[in-house]
Amino acid sequence: MIKAMGKKLFILLAAALLFAVACEKEPDSTPANVRVVNVDVILPDAIRAQWQNSIDWAMENISQVQKSNSKKVRLNLRYHNEDAEDLDALGYKLSHPEGKDTCHAIIGPFHSDNAATILKYARATRLPILMPTCTSAELQRTNARNTYAWFFTESDITQCEIMLSAARAMHASRVALICSNDSYGKSFQDWMGYYATELEIPMADNGILVYDKGMDITSFINGIDKQCEDGDDAFYLVALSDASQYSAVCSAIIGTAHPSGKALTRSSLCSDTTLSSEIVDSREFIPMTFGVSPYASANYGFPQSYKARFGRIPFNGEAQIYDALCILALGALHQFVNGENCMVRGKQVAYTEKPKEPTLTDHLRAVVSSDKGVSTQWDITGLSTAFFEVCEGRDIDMNGATGSLFFDAETDTKILNTTYMAWNLESFYEDEEMLVSRVQPIIYLSTSGSATDASVTNFWLLDKQHEQSFSETSYQADLGPVGDRWAVVVSPSTTWSNYRHQADAFAMYQSLKHHGYDDDHIILVVEDNLANDPRNVFPGEIYVERSDTPAPDDILINDDVRKGSIVDYSFSELSPSDFMDIMTGNKSQRLPHVISPREDSNVFFFWSGHGGSREGPLWGNEDSYVYFGMDRIRSIVEKMNEEGMYRRMMFAIETCFSGKWGVALEGMPDVLVLTAANPYESSKADVHDRDLGVYLSNAFARTFRQEINKDIDITVYKLFKELAKTTTGSHVTIYNNDKYGSVYTETMSEFFPQ
Repeated sequence: MIKAMGKKLFILLAAALLFAVACEKEPDSTPANVRVVNVDVILPDAIRAQWQNSIDWAMENISQVQKSNSKKVRLNLRYHNEDAEDLDALGYKLSHPEGKDTCHAIIGPFHSDNAATILKYARATRLPILMPTCTSAELQRTNARNTYAWFFTESDITQCEIMLSAARAMHASRVALICSNDSYGKSFQDWMGYYATELEIPMADNGILVYDKGMDITSFINGIDKQCEDGDDAFYLVALSDASQYSAVCSAIIGTAHPSGKALTRSSLCSDTTLSSEIVDSREFIPMTFGVSPYASANYGFPQSYKARFGRIPFNGEAQIYDALCILALGALHQFVNGENCMVRGKQVAYTEKPKEPTLTDHLRAVVSSDKGVSTQWDITGLSTAFFEVCEGRDIDMNGATGSLFFDAETDTKILNTTYMAWNLESFYEDEEMLVSRVQPIIYLSTSGSATDASVTNFWLLDKQHEQSFSETSYQADLGPVGDRWAVVVSPSTTWSNYRHQADAFAMYQSLKHHGYDDDHIILVVEDNLANDPRNVFPGEIYVERSDTPAPDDILINDDVRKGSIVDYSFSELSPSDFMDIMTGNKSQRLPHVISPREDSNVFFFWSGHGGSREGPLWGNEDSYVYFGMDRIRSIVEKMNEEGMYRRMMFAIETCFSGKWGVALEGMPDVLVLTAANPYESSKADVHDRDLGVYLSNAFARTFRQEINKDIDITVYKLFKELAKTTTGSHVTIYNNDKYGSVYTETMSEFFPQ
């Protein structure tokens, strides 16, 4: 028995010892509800250091927002120096892991040529390669159908268009290109001449130089000089993959003598790789006038928040790597939650070749392809919602630091919208000895234009923006005095990112009340779902502008514009067809609030929301594409005219393509239409708030109410002048003035009497 007890004790001691050893080997064992994702980051050391702020910020937020979730993912970043690694060996190793050293995803490389090397190893397992800044047109074209190749910036075909548009706006007489001798430079070499022709910018004969490090470019510059006339401004478009070469090239452009003795100006416009710490932090004067770089979307507040946090603007690629890390974590969580159940655009993912089951890259696609779920953003609040929804098995509509994350419909891995920043580099002495540089943004651009980005076309035309001209009208109408005034204020937007539309509607309501309207004479249509939104840091309140130093003549700055408002209808209670009854006084049990104008009534109509290129104002958010209708708005006004239901009407429309309604209402007697944009362009957001993380107002609406609140006797023409001056990125336009009266003498007191 003693022997038996001794044997039992020995077994217990051995078990305890084994347990202790096991614990010592794995002191940080991963809980069952946490999945670790190994992410190999391949970047040059200099770029990693340049992006470290964004990397750390993303990792911090990803960790913080998952604390209370039932399932979590942890990204384990493993860094590789792109400049020192044997990329073929590394690519093979990462795609053929041994043991537990599995690579689940790769971020990088930075350079397109190196990315091509890594990508060829990813196909066998569809290992996701997330490339924040690989913009080679050829690289993107050859990987167009590969679901594992992720591009977070549009190709350099777009950047060619952006750069040439900028050069045209800066009065370039002739353009030449200096590009690096690699796949990055090849994109510019292939496309610059095409866009120069498209944009009608003279391209210099033999005006493309493929540059190798240390090359003497004097003869090239002299050849361009010979083609220029006295007073010409020659623009050198410089696209080099290696930022360290810009200084030498730009110095040569500026410093090469003019052997012909001509009075010429040379300027350089540099591509995205210039926005780097190597250039900005240089203590040498970099003779570089302008640069163009993919950037973060100001519409979602990332660059503003970044600057507040780190004291500088984000460098090239920082917003893109932030988005890449967040999407990677969300995709990994989606895989953890859903397993092989992976739906992309309503279809279960399956392949005809091995591996046939969905892999991590497909779960990333599932996250970004959805636009049906809750709309979320890049910040801590938005990411909290995103991770919670995905953890609960629901879809999200993800918006990132770079903007609305629209990927191609075929693979959902190629970004389709990139915001670009045109900027110049200012060099100055901080003290008597210290020369420093500072990036000065000029304008934000995109190929189509968004809420805060001017379209390329608009920027190209900045130097010749026309101001609408007016002639004295012969139109006469015996209107008699004003009897009463009515107003209809509408915002069809419902989402947090569209805060500004509801805010502008509430602000217009407050302006109307300030100028003598009572609630019986105002119809206010807003969803009113934002004041108590969990993202609102001022619960129950809506602001249209906040300032530490408010202007004394702006009555709404720092005021809760929702306070005291009476909402007649939530947007979701109505359909476009209801407005015929509302505008013509056809009251019913379902529509108890209508206007009741007479032949001596003035009617003011304000609309703030999104618009589409086909018919202008949309009935809903930007993704609804349900139009209120040009024929519908004209039919309403025609009936009101036929039944003698107005003396005068004014429409103030703040949407993209709002000029469509101006066109629709042309010819209607005593009707004036004032729009934020013409029929072919988008309008832009204006006032961004860091605390709320959204835009509070649109430029058109802001200036309109400010000018009215300052002076009700302002003429229509003077109001138009102020609107045209302050509304950037679109053309404020007046329609139908020849059926209304003289814009030079008619005043806004017609609709704002006191």
